[in-house]
Amino acid sequence: MRFGYSLIFAILLFSVVLPQEKKLLTAEEIWKMKRIGAFSVNPEKTEALFSVTTWNAAKNESTGDLYLLNLKTGEYRKFTSGKGSESSPVWSPDGKKIAFVAKRESDEAGQIYIIERDGGEATRLTEMPMGAQSIKWFPSGDKLAFASNTLPEARGNLDTLKTLLKAKKESKVSAKVTEDRFYRYWDSWLTDGFVTHIYSVEIASGKVSDLTPESTAMLSVSGSGADYDISPTGEKIVFSANVTPKPYFTDLNFDLFLMEADGSGKVTNITPDNRAGDGAPQFSPCGKFIFYLKTTNPNLEAENQKIARFKIEANSDTLLTKDIDLSVNEFTLDHKVGKIYFTADYRGRTGVFSVSPNGSGFQKVFAEGTNSGLAPDSSVVYFLNNNNSTPQRVVAVDPTTGTSRELVDLNKDLTSQIEFGKFEEHWFEGAKGDSVQVFMIYPPNFDKTQKYPMIHLIHGGPLGAFSDNFHYRWNSQVFAAMGYVVAMVNFHGSSGFGEKFAESIVGAHGDMPYTDIMKATDYLTDEFDFIRENRIGAAGGSYGGYLVNYIAGKTGRFSALVSHAGVYNFYGQFASDMTHFRERAYGGAPWYNKEQVNKYSPANFAENFITPMLVVHGEKDYRVVVTQGLELYGVLKGKGVPARLVYFPDENHWVMQPQNSIFWYKEVGDWFNRFLK
Repeated sequence: MRFGYSLIFAILLFSVVLPQEKKLLTAEEIWKMKRIGAFSVNPEKTEALFSVTTWNAAKNESTGDLYLLNLKTGEYRKFTSGKGSESSPVWSPDGKKIAFVAKRESDEAGQIYIIERDGGEATRLTEMPMGAQSIKWFPSGDKLAFASNTLPEARGNLDTLKTLLKAKKESKVSAKVTEDRFYRYWDSWLTDGFVTHIYSVEIASGKVSDLTPESTAMLSVSGSGADYDISPTGEKIVFSANVTPKPYFTDLNFDLFLMEADGSGKVTNITPDNRAGDGAPQFSPCGKFIFYLKTTNPNLEAENQKIARFKIEANSDTLLTKDIDLSVNEFTLDHKVGKIYFTADYRGRTGVFSVSPNGSGFQKVFAEGTNSGLAPDSSVVYFLNNNNSTPQRVVAVDPTTGTSRELVDLNKDLTSQIEFGKFEEHWFEGAKGDSVQVFMIYPPNFDKTQKYPMIHLIHGGPLGAFSDNFHYRWNSQVFAAMGYVVAMVNFHGSSGFGEKFAESIVGAHGDMPYTDIMKATDYLTDEFDFIRENRIGAAGGSYGGYLVNYIAGKTGRFSALVSHAGVYNFYGQFASDMTHFRERAYGGAPWYNKEQVNKYSPANFAENFITPMLVVHGEKDYRVVVTQGLELYGVLKGKGVPARLVYFPDENHWVMQPQNSIFWYKEVGDWFNRFLK
C-alpha cells in the first residue's frame, strides 16, 4: 500500500514539474479567439467601451458583446450580454449614457439601443425599417444622429417605407436593371433604388426626423452608412457625398457638404473644386475649422491621403501633411495638447504619428505592429494593437517616450499555449535596384539542421502590404505551423514605403512585383541554407492571386501555386464592381491601348502554364468576378496542368464563415503538402 502511495506521489510530482508542451496554431484555434472591435473612450477619459465578437465555429454563428474598461486600473468586465450582435458604442456628452447598435431577437435590422452607464436594461430607441448605422450624439445630449437607408418615393414616411419594402419582398420579379457603370459593390447590388439619409432621434420621445429629406446623393460606395460629424453647437453637420452624376462614366468624386442640422435641407458644397476625394470630416472643438482627409489628383492610383484643415469663415483649406510621405488611414484630435494623432502604413506596420493643427511638429509616436482606434488624452494615447503573434488587444502609449503598456488581451490564455514561429524582417535589392522588404516566419520548433520548403504569401491590393499583424484569413503563423518557411514580400506597389514606390507599377501591373518576388526567392535561398530550393510555392489572393497567375505564365521555378480570387484575364475585369481605376492600373482598356493591357494579363501567357495550381473563388465575389477563377481553371485542365478548383457558392472576395475558413486552410495546406513535401 505504501508503494502505491509513493508511485502516485511520483506521478503527480512528475506531472507538475514537466512543462506543458505547446500547441501549433491551426485554423480551428483561430476561430476560438475573441475579436476586439470598436473602441470608444468616455468624455472624462477614465473608461472605455469595446466590442468583442465570439464565434461558435461549429454552428457558423457569432455573438457580439460590449466590455467596459477602467483606463486607469486596467480592470474590465462584460457590460452587455444581449442575444445577437452588439457594436458601435458611443458615450453621451455627460458620460452617463451609452448608445450602441444591436440586432436582438425581434429586430430585423440593427437598431439603436440606450443603456445607463451605471447599468440596467438597454432600451431600444429606434425601429428603422432598414436599421440604423453611423451613430453620433448631439452635443446637447438630448438626441442622436444616425444614418439609415430609405426609398425616395417614401418621402420620409416610415410607414410608407415599410409598405414599399414589403411589396419588394413579395414581388415575384427578381431582375436587376441598370444603365449605370457603377451598379454593384463587393457582394451587393445597388440597383434597388435605396438612398442613405441622415436622421436624428430624440432620446426622451424616440421621435425620428429626416435631416436630409430631399437627398438622393450617394453617401458611401457600399450603399449604407455615412461619413459625417456634428458641430460643437449642434447647429451644423458636415458630411461626405458623391457628386459624380449618373451613370457614373467618370470616377466617383466625394465632396464635403455643410448643412443645417434642423432638417431644413439647406446644404452647401464646401469642396467643389477638388476633383479627387474628400472624407472623414471632423469639426475642431471651437467649431471654426473642419479637419478631413483629402486627395488632390484623380489621375493617381496610389496618392497619399493627406489631412486638410478647412477654415469655415474664409472658405479655404490647407494641406497639413502634404510634405510627409505617408498616407493617412485615420486621425483624431487631442484639443488638450493641440495635436492631431493619425495612423498610416509604415514599412510593414501601421504606425501612430502626430502633427500640430497647423501641420508642424511631425512626430513618430509608435510604430510596432498594427494600430487603430486612436483615443488620445494629453499624456497618453489609447488604441487597439495587434502583431504577428498577438490578436487585437487594447494598449496605452506615452506619446513622448513611445513606451507602451497592455491594458486588455482577451486571448492571452490561449496564445500562451501556442508555439509561434520566429518573425524576422529582411531587406534585399529588388527591381530597379531598390531596397525591398520581406518578412520571414520560421516554422515553430525550428531545427537549423533540417531543410524546409518555403511558401510565398503574396498580398492583395496591390496598394496594401503584408504587415506585422495577426491576419485571420491569411495567417502566416498557421502556414508556418504546417512546417513551412513563410516569406511575405512587400513588393513595388505596396503601401507604407512612400507614394513613389506605391505608384511605380501603374500601367505595368505585373512587371516589378514579379521581379521582386523572384529576387526575394534568390535572396532567401542564397542567404538561408535551410530552405529547400526545389520545394517552393506561392499563394495569393485578389491582386496576390493575379500575381500568382502572372508568375505561372512567366516561370516554372515554383512547385505549386494557389490563386485565390485572382485576376486571370484583364478584359474580364470590366465586369468588376469597380471599373474606373482599371484603365489607369492596366494602362488601357478593351477599347484602347489593348496591347498594353495584354502585356501584363496572365491570359496572354497561358501557353507557358506548367505549375500545379489550386484555384479558389467565391460566387458572390463582385470585385474579381467568379468567371476569372472558372476560366483559369478551365484553361489549366484543358492544357493538362494539375489543377483543383475550390468554389464557394456563399462567399464573396473573402472566405468569412468559420467552417468555410477552416476548410480553406485545409485545402491550401493539403495542396502544398502534396507538391512541396
